[in-house]
Amino acid sequence: MKPQCEIVSGQVLPTIRAMVVKDLVKRYEFSQVEVARKLGITQPAVSQYLSALRGKSHLEKKLMKLIGQDIRSLADDVASGKLTQPDLVRRYCAICSLMKKKGLF
Repeated sequence: MKPQCEIVSGQVLPTIRAMVVKDLVKRYEFSQVEVARKLGITQPAVSQYLSALRGKSHLEKKLMKLIGQDIRSLADDVASGKLTQPDLVRRYCAICSLMKKKGLF
């Protein structure tokens, strides 16, 4: 059995990031460069999230049903420019904690 942190860092966090990236591109029509800057990642990483090379696309539907509102809220706050990088990290952690409370791990 894998430790929870290994599952989160290897599968869950990349999937959450992919969902946020896709939401920012689709709803806010941000360029890949803008998304990368706002999330503190590289433009090639954004491209990989968009083309499903990062993240687990099979998890996205399940996560969208269970925490989709939280993902959209995070994307809204990223788009508004309200979040610093430490705030963004805390939000990712809060989403993972919520998932744990909902028994998703």
